[in-house]
Amino acid sequence: MQDLLDQELERIDKMPKLGLFWVEYSAFALGVNIAPRKRSSKYCRLTRIAVLIVNLSIIYSLLAFIMEHYMITFETYVEAVLLTFQLSVGVVKMFHFQSKVESCAQLVFSTEAGQVLKSLGLFDLNLPKKKELLESLSSILLNNWLIIDRQVMFFFKIVCMPVLYYTMRPYFQYIYDCYIVKDTCEMTLTYPAIVPYAQLGNYEFPSYVIRFFLLQSGPLWCFFAVFGFNSLFVVLTRYESGLIEVLRFLVQNSTSDVLVPKDQRDKYLQCCVRLFARISNHHFQIENLFKYIILVQCSVSSILICMLLYKISTVLEVGWVWMGMIMVYFVTIALEITLYNVSAQKVETQSELLFLDWYNCNWFNESKEFRFMIKMMLLFSRRTFVLSVGGFTSLSHKFLVQVIPLILAKYKILTSKYSSIHFQVFRLSANFFLLLRNMNNK
Repeated sequence: MQDLLDQELERIDKMPKLGLFWVEYSAFALGVNIAPRKRSSKYCRLTRIAVLIVNLSIIYSLLAFIMEHYMITFETYVEAVLLTFQLSVGVVKMFHFQSKVESCAQLVFSTEAGQVLKSLGLFDLNLPKKKELLESLSSILLNNWLIIDRQVMFFFKIVCMPVLYYTMRPYFQYIYDCYIVKDTCEMTLTYPAIVPYAQLGNYEFPSYVIRFFLLQSGPLWCFFAVFGFNSLFVVLTRYESGLIEVLRFLVQNSTSDVLVPKDQRDKYLQCCVRLFARISNHHFQIENLFKYIILVQCSVSSILICMLLYKISTVLEVGWVWMGMIMVYFVTIALEITLYNVSAQKVETQSELLFLDWYNCNWFNESKEFRFMIKMMLLFSRRTFVLSVGGFTSLSHKFLVQVIPLILAKYKILTSKYSSIHFQVFRLSANFFLLLRNMNNK
């Protein structure tokens, strides 16, 4: 007879998952197929080559604009620098995940199909209330997938805002110039760039229309790279925190007379130990996949935030339209860093609580084998699950509230007397937040 939990995992696997669907589609659009069981093309080599050529041509056009205007003022080409960094990071991410596509596809399949929980042997035991136990585990998993979809789709909407701005800006600019100002009726390019072309008599190759739509595709590639790979981290880490939550529930009930009879507790705890080992393996796979690309992302995001803050100081005199665009861009980049830290912190918090659950169950009244397994788990789970930034530091709320003031200080925004006071207030608020979080966990 098939395990009841395996049947439930197959049912959850067949359910629609909107967030994961968009993550897989975004990666596939860049030629990285992280879900080969759903799509026939395994390597997407032609797609990847086409995307690379288009991205490199756009980056070349942006660099050409920067080189032509670098002797003027930084304000004239700061937008081109921002877009160059963003597209370059997208290309780096594409190469990184393509080099690890096998492990990435395995992680996605393991997450969606619930491979970590399959063949656990838990429901092969003689438990009196298997149905109630199965409903509790299923509720945790389903609720976790709802949270994943909610977070991913929220990020989807945020990333869409700068993409829509860059895509629609030339059309609104054309309407404004042609019908309101009535100055000129010429369609401008999407963003500052110089696309090379050859003049053949009265014809241009490539034509202005082709150059226009080439630049129009730039925001789409940024969207796929920013949303797809960052949201993949959210999906994997949030699912891992859900797995730890399942294990915590099982450990908390390991000495329950209602769910686990006395003679079945040793075997029951063995299933919990087996699940802990699988979660540990799942965690280290995520760590190896994202460790170095997160370092690149955080470094580039810090540079972009500094440039955006500089741009804000220069457009205050221009108008609120530019300010609105830059603030949307700023929120998107800040949210990228926040998503990494909040998702990693969730895993770390659940891991810390798991250590307490091992200790707080009534293990001292159980058999010698049961107590031995608890002691071993206390040793292994003492080291919490953390996700690092290239091996230098760990992603967490603490890192998040420290990196933002550091960026502001680097930009030298906090030079005036009042700005220094605001800086100290921010640091004090951040430390108070961390204190409240630690007290709540205890």
